[in-house]
Amino acid sequence: MRNLLQVLLFSFFFLTTQAQVVITELSYNPPESMTDSLEYIELFNAGTQPVHLLKYKFSRGVEFTFPDITIAPNGYLVVCVKATSFEIVYGKTALQWTSGALSNGGERVTLTDSLNNELVDFTYANTAPWPTSADGTNGEGRSIELCNPTADPKLGANWKVSENDLSKMINGKALFGTPGAANSVGPCSPLADVIVEVSSFQFSPKDITIDVGQTVRWENKGGTHNVNGTQATFPNNPASFTSGNPMSGNWTYDFKFTIAGKYDYQCNPHASSGMTGTVTVIEEVIIDSYPLRTIASLKGNNASGVADSLGIKCKVEGVVHGVNFRTGGLQFSVLDNANKGIGVFNNGNTLGYTVKEGDKIEVKGTVAQFRGLTQINADEIKLLSGSQPLVAPIVADEFIELFESSLIVVQNVTFVDKSQWGMGTATGFNVDMTNGQTTFSIRIDNDANLFTALIPEGNNFNVTGLLSQFTTTTQPPFEGGYQLLPRYLEDFAKVLSTSNNNLLTLKVFPNPTMDYIIIDNEVSIQNAQVFDAYGRLVMDAGKNQVIYVNGLLSGVYKVVVRENNKFHMATFVKF
Repeated sequence: MRNLLQVLLFSFFFLTTQAQVVITELSYNPPESMTDSLEYIELFNAGTQPVHLLKYKFSRGVEFTFPDITIAPNGYLVVCVKATSFEIVYGKTALQWTSGALSNGGERVTLTDSLNNELVDFTYANTAPWPTSADGTNGEGRSIELCNPTADPKLGANWKVSENDLSKMINGKALFGTPGAANSVGPCSPLADVIVEVSSFQFSPKDITIDVGQTVRWENKGGTHNVNGTQATFPNNPASFTSGNPMSGNWTYDFKFTIAGKYDYQCNPHASSGMTGTVTVIEEVIIDSYPLRTIASLKGNNASGVADSLGIKCKVEGVVHGVNFRTGGLQFSVLDNANKGIGVFNNGNTLGYTVKEGDKIEVKGTVAQFRGLTQINADEIKLLSGSQPLVAPIVADEFIELFESSLIVVQNVTFVDKSQWGMGTATGFNVDMTNGQTTFSIRIDNDANLFTALIPEGNNFNVTGLLSQFTTTTQPPFEGGYQLLPRYLEDFAKVLSTSNNNLLTLKVFPNPTMDYIIIDNEVSIQNAQVFDAYGRLVMDAGKNQVIYVNGLLSGVYKVVVRENNKFHMATFVKF
């Protein structure tokens, strides 16, 4: 009998002490780019006896079985995704979980003991009543902390963002948290969002305004009263609520309002004496965590070439120019109507979007910089419309920061060394081209269709592309490293020579025109070609005397006609 009693006492003591292990802090979305390396879960022993954790494990959230380790009373233990990163940033040691990651959108976390009994089991979220991005979590730099070790972790209202500034910056965000130490948040909030005192034949406060989803608690302090907000009494109420029949004594009544509108209510025995009240419920104002910015507003740099907008979370709208330069991820440019551009990047996720030139899109993400190139690390992309017009390229005689991610053209350039074409790596190659005064670096990326093409035929070219930057260092100052990325082979436009002695004047009409031009019938046409203002061939009309140009954009064009060994040229304007 004595042995049985000892066993029972031991079992009671064992279960009591192990039940004191609680999860008191989470960092589920630290302010890092791409893969998070600073996620962590903090455990706390709220009991009076040490707790041996051998074979305890996380069965949901992440995967980890605890080794032979003990948490002392009032002691902490941190388990993280990457122990080396945790120690570098926080200056503390931690255990590294086996696999998995904490979802940014929230997920279920379960801690079990060695007998698979669930000790802690809750599902966190990034929406109210849990702390949200507006509070500073979810990528903004703050962990979330349980308001009290004895509080119910299932209730989002019991979790607050950390108030402890660690004096560290990551991606422009201040880091807050208390891993392995006492939490910084204040006392737990009451379960009710608003409390109305019921006494002295009145409701106090009588009229209140709350958000959808908030709870009101009525607390009776004396007298015989009730709360009656039923639709039977007040037909215009969006929903019914009531505490029931009038009661005396110290009672409470809670009601969560989930429908917006104005609610009337009363105390039945004393309504004629003015014991009435109202609850006005309004839709919660949602703060956009991605405020709309113009592309131009994100283009500024300081003296070291660092983007002024670094770390800003925002959304932009623009038209896609060019191709996707990253297999399995995203790397392309969006431009506004003024040819101001910015890069869009995601390391290994297309976010469900297939890059198509001419698409107008909305991009949500965080402004970042890599080797001097300003870009948005995209979290979400929405297609707004397709087949939008592209901007006209800017004629540039030098590569400067002003033109970064813009569509530009360098004119009348030749290859410095044609043997550079195709001599690179699997990711692409660079060729140098010069206009006689400046040498330009042209990057042929393996994701563009000209990567496998033969070198363009000809001597002089107008080369169009998107200006990128790739400095020699990953840290500022970011200087130079500019390179032009042609989008396709057609971006190498052979320059029309005007030095040919056989180039004769040609007559065409009507000029200006909207639909067609007619070539002077005194010329025997062997071949007719139309070039744009940049010298690019836009139409081969063969031997036709009438050339229909209604498909061309408005602008200035040249038509060149070959007649035996002679060439005739005319300039015309297309409306």
